[in-house]
Amino acid sequence: MATLSYRSYEEAAQDYLTRFRALREAPPAPADVVTRGAGEVAAETLIEQADQIAGISASMAPLARGYLEAPAPALREGVSGQLLAQAAAELQLATELLQIAAGETVEPQALVTRAARGANLREAIDSMEKAMSMPVSAGLAAPGMVRRAVHAADTPEEAKKALQQSAIVTAGAISQRVVEVGGDLAYKLVFQTEWNAVVQSAGLLNKDIASLLDKVKEGAGALIRRAVTVAAKTLLNVFDKIMALLGKDIEDKARKQVKEWLEKIQQDGKIELFEKLVGKLYQVDALNTALPDWLEKTTAERDKINATTTDVMALSDKFTVLVGRIDKVGDVVGLAKFVQAQFPQVLVATTAIRVALLAALVYAGYDYIGYQQVEFFNLTKGVGEVIRENLAI
Repeated sequence: MATLSYRSYEEAAQDYLTRFRALREAPPAPADVVTRGAGEVAAETLIEQADQIAGISASMAPLARGYLEAPAPALREGVSGQLLAQAAAELQLATELLQIAAGETVEPQALVTRAARGANLREAIDSMEKAMSMPVSAGLAAPGMVRRAVHAADTPEEAKKALQQSAIVTAGAISQRVVEVGGDLAYKLVFQTEWNAVVQSAGLLNKDIASLLDKVKEGAGALIRRAVTVAAKTLLNVFDKIMALLGKDIEDKARKQVKEWLEKIQQDGKIELFEKLVGKLYQVDALNTALPDWLEKTTAERDKINATTTDVMALSDKFTVLVGRIDKVGDVVGLAKFVQAQFPQVLVATTAIRVALLAALVYAGYDYIGYQQVEFFNLTKGVGEVIRENLAI
């Protein structure tokens, strides 16, 4: 399907959600049928609707870039969260399409039942719909999230102490979440994925992935060719959305850095190295050391310092939402193991998505800490930036 034209990101998003809702509400095929008989009709419907979604999704990418580059941090935060929610749903949809193709080449009992796959897709659509129910301007506040109350200090000195403690806790929490979720992603890439696929995928561009996936169709029947064609479009949209979070000027550098990290972990044979590499990049200890000097120099009033403490604590909440969506994308990739084994080209493509996802996570954490960032696509004002800007340091 050709890329469609929309006047705004919101207009495209409305059409996008409408198509996904129609897909979620479509009547399920019999659980014991994969792609033949009555099940084949469902497969045709899935392919057609997925193709429509892929066209809309491709249109949203350039429209989203306007928000990713907006002056207001809330807009950059909001659209980054929505792109990740979309990526998770589209990745699940691509898995469904590739299951159709795999069902034509292996015994049906080797596959997950259509009923189970349908449940996974409905869940992914529900999560994406909730994420997109919030306007981009709301930033990364999850539905129902209430900003934690901060005790207002009575004196400037008490306010400074509270701000310093909040900054230390927030930066530490952000770093720890990256270590936990990123460490899991890195472990799966290094120790549970064919290493050649990791090396091959780390530097792939959109056109390279498209060429690889095109080979899956060689010698295949009409249904497989159509399913794989739409799956390829969908996977490429997922890849593009994740790469957009890194920015055009940094995406290659970020993936190269992550590839080097993965190679070091592979050579060392220990995933614990990941935490050390994250620590070296983030410089949390250096930030904590700089805080007392910053606070000593500021002439900001007590109320401004208290407000800054609230802003710093909010960064931890927002990062938790962002990491949750990154983690969801990683989970969906993990559910596609059978398809990846069936089609080696798909393994390379999904591994490229995983490497990009890990890079997006690592540099998002770097961004949210916001201390001495160099050459990075800024998606938010991090801990260090908020303090220095608010207190005129």
